[in-house]
Amino acid sequence: KTNEASKNLKNTEFVSSNVSEIVVGEQTQKIENKVSGSLILEPFTMHATTEIKAQDKTQTLEMYIKDNVAYAKATGQDTWIKSSNNNITAQFENLKKIANSEKVMEFYKKIAKDFKIVEEKGNYVLTYSGNGDQFKELMVAIANSSGGQVKEEAFNNVEFKNVTIKFVVSKDFIPISNETMMEITTKNAAKPTTMKITQNTSYSNVNKVTSIDLPEAAKNAKEIGKNS
Repeated sequence: KTNEASKNLKNTEFVSSNVSEIVVGEQTQKIENKVSGSLILEPFTMHATTEIKAQDKTQTLEMYIKDNVAYAKATGQDTWIKSSNNNITAQFENLKKIANSEKVMEFYKKIAKDFKIVEEKGNYVLTYSGNGDQFKELMVAIANSSGGQVKEEAFNNVEFKNVTIKFVVSKDFIPISNETMMEITTKNAAKPTTMKITQNTSYSNVNKVTSIDLPEAAKNAKEIGKNS
């Protein structure tokens, strides 16, 4: 039912965060990636602010996608740029998966019988924990649901130690939040590497976002990368 209801998600506000902690030998690196905003699936319209923190540096990018044109303004920039180049706008299409990643939901269906379900604060909370190679498929789906393009072979030499999933839906099976935590270690590496990943997406105003409007400054954006 949750899988079916997620397909009925037409528009939403969202906050999606991904925290990766990578330990190589005795060195630890932490990367935080957060995307927040609102989106409408048809016709695809979006406002999102992306914030990436790594090694004490923070980069932000604010962007809109409207009428097949992408608008963006980066940290420290006063002016907006825009592009209707198909290659550029196609990259942002992946962000639709924040609202509904069919691949993630299909994976959940495969392990549905292993989910525990409880009622909490008037919602249903589905939880799962496990380990093993079957999570390669989930890892790829999650990476790609944040706008990435990752293939399953990328995880051939890793071992999935601990994976926990927490999925919260309303009694009408409307998605509220979705959290995945996993710990991965490399196999046969010269330096042992451990990676802890926490991906969390929360939804609000589901199917109540009626319009996303461009700010005045973005309407005067400079065009780059035109289709040849």
